[in-house]
Amino acid sequence: MESTFKQEETFKELKVAVQNNPNNPKTNAELALIYIKRRNFEHGKPLFEKVVEQDPNNKTGLLPELYVNVALHYGQNAGGENEKAYFQKAEGYFQKVIDTYPDSKFHEDAQFYLGITYAIQEKTELAIAALEKLSDAKNEEIRQRVGLLLDTLKNSMK
Repeated sequence: MESTFKQEETFKELKVAVQNNPNNPKTNAELALIYIKRRNFEHGKPLFEKVVEQDPNNKTGLLPELYVNVALHYGQNAGGENEKAYFQKAEGYFQKVIDTYPDSKFHEDAQFYLGITYAIQEKTELAIAALEKLSDAKNEEIRQRVGLLLDTLKNSMK
């Protein structure tokens, strides 16, 4: 419970900081992450877009995490008339992390979720190719999940 109060206090402080200094990419990024993680994409997306403009060289160190969370939003909300466009956005943001931030701690997550995004769309060959790149992942949980997913995908192609 104490953690929840601390998180809420941090959220309030960031809102004030962004109001007082709307051109600070770090506070914009931190607030965007909170909004996006809380599934309040309408408030998080404009801040995310602002950070992408303000911090093209990732001096805040927060862009990979932002890209992954924005991609997850699109992937989780793909459906209906937005399905194809949302999956494409998710793929693009995951790929951005993979290509631009190979040393980021979010690199393996982005690769994993890209594979899952392909699998959901039944792009099996792309899913397998994306997931095979994680066969030697540093994150043990990802390695285990990748092994199971690859087995399932490969068996579905037989």
